[in-house]
Amino acid sequence: MVDRRAAGRFLIVMGLLAGTVVSANTAQAATTTISVNGTSAGRTFGGIGAISGGGGNSRLLADYPAAQQQQILDYLFKPGYGADLQILKVEIGGDTNSTDGSESSHMHTRTVTDCNTGYEWWLMEQAKARNPNILLYGLAWGAPGWIGGGSFWTTDMVNYLVSWLGCAKSHGLTINYLGGWNERGYNIPWYEQLRSTLNADGYTGIQIVGADSDWTIAGDIASNSTFANAVSIIGVHYPCQGGDGGNADTCPGNSTATSTGKPLWASENGSQDLNSGAPALIRSFTRGYTDGNLTAYINWPLVAAVYPDLPFDTMGLVQASQPWSGFYTTGASLWATAQITQFTQPGWQFLNSGSGYLGGSESNGSYVSLKSTNGTDYSTIIETTTASAAQTVTVNVSGGLSAGTVHVWATNLAGGGPYFVQQPDITPSGGSYSLTVQPGFIYTLTTTTGQGKGTAAGPAQAGFSLPYSDSFDSDTVDQQPRYLSQQQGAFEVEPCAGGRSGSGSQ
Repeated sequence: MVDRRAAGRFLIVMGLLAGTVVSANTAQAATTTISVNGTSAGRTFGGIGAISGGGGNSRLLADYPAAQQQQILDYLFKPGYGADLQILKVEIGGDTNSTDGSESSHMHTRTVTDCNTGYEWWLMEQAKARNPNILLYGLAWGAPGWIGGGSFWTTDMVNYLVSWLGCAKSHGLTINYLGGWNERGYNIPWYEQLRSTLNADGYTGIQIVGADSDWTIAGDIASNSTFANAVSIIGVHYPCQGGDGGNADTCPGNSTATSTGKPLWASENGSQDLNSGAPALIRSFTRGYTDGNLTAYINWPLVAAVYPDLPFDTMGLVQASQPWSGFYTTGASLWATAQITQFTQPGWQFLNSGSGYLGGSESNGSYVSLKSTNGTDYSTIIETTTASAAQTVTVNVSGGLSAGTVHVWATNLAGGGPYFVQQPDITPSGGSYSLTVQPGFIYTLTTTTGQGKGTAAGPAQAGFSLPYSDSFDSDTVDQQPRYLSQQQGAFEVEPCAGGRSGSGSQ
């Protein structure tokens, strides 16, 4: 039982900007008790990430002025600064439109491999430079027409992916995860061939994710041991209520998938505006675990760096669609992400005892708790995005976890900010403490330190100056010309032939 007198002495009300200590006599809603027990069972946390790909949505970021480009990259990847992403998933370019454009292949033809095409190599290098521990994940949305005579599930495609891994190695990049074909189902013999080929070529450490689609693959994994040995992770897209762009109030799981014992990931989720989509993002994470045993969340897309007349032009963690002006803006979704990533790491363990719904009802909000690999630190993330009133939460810490100072960070989604603000610390008494949580918020309670909020800001928006021309001579070979975004096929700068100087596009 909780010592109510002790709990009252440490009752905290989280206001819009900072916590305010109130008396124990303040009227409160019914209390939810969260048991953060270090000995609790729970699945292993896979990480939080985002996707560059599936439509060229990062395209214009590559053309940003150096100062603003570095600021945006810091907000996405720098630890203790912004989104602090733990996974970067990129498209394996296939010269085919995959939503808002196409990404260049490293093999436009069967006989020529060019490891410098496209911007994903650069982006992965930038992510790794900021966070050497970030996990990299490659997935094809399509492929050049020469693959398998137009058939994806062929040896040609297996070799194509191995060639791409070789390009990654030439850039000093180690790929951690590899998928098959985005949202196009799966072919069992092909996945088994991919696994055996990776093993034979020295890529035994790469984990295969299947099938970047729905739960259907779970049945075949459960009944086919060879297939199960080939696929390391079951990755599903938009598993929560409402699917693509849905509200994620509930995130139903799949009992067959759970029974396999494999990690279950929301390997693509989101498709939401960078501000209004933040509540669904945080619910997909917390309710994704409590409802469906999902242990990783990967947002699509990483950044809205596309023309404003294309679909999904405000979706991502940052909007960066004006390289000519340098304007960019961070969204509420970035700070909702930070409420998880800055307080956890892949490899931490979810604590089932410390995860659930406030007051036992999804309408009140949800929470998850995770334990560090050091066995002492923990973080509890609480969201009240569907709540209508303030609620009191009492946290009981046990099982070898730290009973020391608890640091509190909060994001106000209901009021449009402020985002990611540190609140007054809480000092537990006998391993217990209480706080009052307001509706429409995200709270993180943690014994970890080192968090921070970036302060950089972009310049004002400005129109594109016309008329505009480009000789292509100063543009980078093998890349798309400045400010242009290919929609189908590849349109890249190449040196002029026939004895002519300078560059052209083809």
